[in-house]
Amino acid sequence: MHSELRMHPRMPTELTATLNLPNGIYVDVTIRNISLGGVMLEGDDQMFQVIQQQVSLPVDVDVQFELDGQPVYGRYRLIHTTRKRQDLYQMGFKALPMDLTSIELIRQLLNNYELTRVV
Repeated sequence: MHSELRMHPRMPTELTATLNLPNGIYVDVTIRNISLGGVMLEGDDQMFQVIQQQVSLPVDVDVQFELDGQPVYGRYRLIHTTRKRQDLYQMGFKALPMDLTSIELIRQLLNNYELTRVV
């Protein structure tokens, strides 16, 4: 049996989100998993290209999405990139400090997931 050892266990998702870069570029992405510690974003070549063009390290981005009809705003730092196929990438981001409302919405989503998950 697999036991989750992460400090912040991940929840699989298919949430639509917008990746906002400091230079004013916006890219539509999908959140493939989420936790209080970060997100895994999935996107096409456009996502990879705009991230690759960032001139300063570390690469910090803003991600906006909705939970229960309410906006969630998060700031995240790029940790790793995986190319899944020629036109599909997944990028893991670590959560940076964010507003309490967004944290509570994510916490509520995760708590509801834990309650419905079969152990």
